[in-house]
Amino acid sequence: MTMHAAPDCLVVAVDNRMELDTALDEAVDMLKPAAMAEQVGVSVTRLAPGRYEARLNSDVPPGLTLERWGNER
Repeated sequence: MTMHAAPDCLVVAVDNRMELDTALDEAVDMLKPAAMAEQVGVSVTRLAPGRYEARLNSDVPPGLTLERWGNER
């Protein structure tokens, strides 16, 4: 598992399904303090197989995490 970070976004790459839930949980946990401070939620988007983005999102209510897969709107 690898993670690349910006202040409001983490890109997570995993090699297998067994790593996925833990990696995404860690990414969301890392963003929670900033999300609480900015009163926004977190969105998790599947970019490609094994590659995900977790980011602060003002369209998601504070305290919630929204999952999207690919180009879903």
